[in-house]
Amino acid sequence: MLGSSHQHHWDYHDQDAWLSVFEHCSGKAQSPINIDTYKVFYEPKLPPIKLEGYDLTGSPALTLINNGHTLQLSLPSSVRIMKGFDHVYVAAQLHFHWGTKEVPGSEHTIDHVHFPAEIHVVHYNSKYVDIIEAASKADGLAVLGGFIGIGLHDNDNYEKILSALTDISIEESDTEIPGFNVRHLLPDCLDRFYRYNGSLTTPPCFQTVSWTVFNDSIRVSRRQLTALEDTLKTEHNKLLSKNFRAPQLLHGRKVLASFQTESTTGKAREAPTPETQDYKIMESSGHILAIIFGVLFAVTLLLFSMYTYLQQSKLKKDSKQNVVYKPAAVEEDIDQTSYCNIKHKFIQKLVFVLFAC
Repeated sequence: MLGSSHQHHWDYHDQDAWLSVFEHCSGKAQSPINIDTYKVFYEPKLPPIKLEGYDLTGSPALTLINNGHTLQLSLPSSVRIMKGFDHVYVAAQLHFHWGTKEVPGSEHTIDHVHFPAEIHVVHYNSKYVDIIEAASKADGLAVLGGFIGIGLHDNDNYEKILSALTDISIEESDTEIPGFNVRHLLPDCLDRFYRYNGSLTTPPCFQTVSWTVFNDSIRVSRRQLTALEDTLKTEHNKLLSKNFRAPQLLHGRKVLASFQTESTTGKAREAPTPETQDYKIMESSGHILAIIFGVLFAVTLLLFSMYTYLQQSKLKKDSKQNVVYKPAAVEEDIDQTSYCNIKHKFIQKLVFVLFAC
């Protein structure tokens, strides 16, 4: 993430070796992670992200690099995150992670699902001299991450970068491209994001990154993604692909969400507060009351059925004793009809009272 000049050589094919060579890579706050949408906590107090200086149209040319690990675009210090954190963060570079046509290559996953690719825009805390100093500080780095998916049409903004890939196909080569609005490389909506504390996803794996992973994705065409997957070379002229780190364990870290979202696994949960605890108690009490009313309804219905049976038996007995007097039979039918009407209305009222509760 910080470039290709590390003390020791490393690659993506043997990530387990990172743990023994780079001490921070075995820490308990590593990145990337899987974002389980059912287990994230909704935090309405997360401040919205406000960017400044991202429109580089008409600015001096930008340097695009194949450093053997990724495709990287250097950014001027005028590109900044002005709001969203306790300090202003200055951009240093952006880069990409991708896979192959068969193996999607985003680093972060949503409910264990990989996207085809991922963009990272790396910033450092403005209170430090540069990114080298900031990288090892607890509040040193802030990275904006966006998922890249496949759409039906070419993405004109991404084409400004991808059209130059053939010029830097060889490892440690670079070229210059005209300035453009880098903001358009990120999702249109920046208000919906996940936030957690993590690390660089490459050695030396410093655990100094405040991660912002946007919920909305960016779309490029299949042709454009293929160019990213099949053009760049790494050492010994090997194809540079599948340059993503496997998701790391959370180890108790919380993932916050700036929004409430419904997914296949449920709804983003709000961090528990005294108010939500009281609501849960009220909700539990409501369930208990519903059970009590259900039992009372069943008992009442049983008693009413027994009463109905006894009344019908009595009517039949009286009918047999009074067969000569015809008007009495008519009166009996009227009483029976009235009785049924009364019973029906009683049950209706009982059911209405029960469901009203």
